Amino acid sequence: YWHSTAAYAIATEITGKVQNLPPPHHPVYSWPKDLLRPDLVLLLTVSSEERIRRLQERGMEKTKEEAELETNSFFRQKVEESYRRMENPACQLVDASPSREEVLKAILHLIKKQCDLL
Repeated sequence: YWHSTAAYAIATEITGKVQNLPPPHHPVYSWPKDLLRPDLVLLLTVSSEERIRRLQERGMEKTKEEAELETNSFFRQKVEESYRRMENPACQLVDASPSREEVLKAILHLIKKQCDLL
């Protein structure tokens, strides 16, 4: 949850384009020391077109955040880049475009890999 809150806060506070974000490895991207740190953070990604198609297919309304991401490309880019810069732990990107089964396989692989490290 912290990664999401931080990514949206950074994107909201920094005006302009992605280039205006704090640089990689800036302390703003590090997990707070006073919070319990997860062993693994997964970030499921899909293209904007696929996200919209899936929402329409499910008959779901767009959230305020989704509407903002769709209409403001600079904001979307800043949120996405902020997620990519998160550290300790970094977000493990998972392409959620394939079938549910393939995405689940990819996620289980990452979880197993992380468990092997512990």
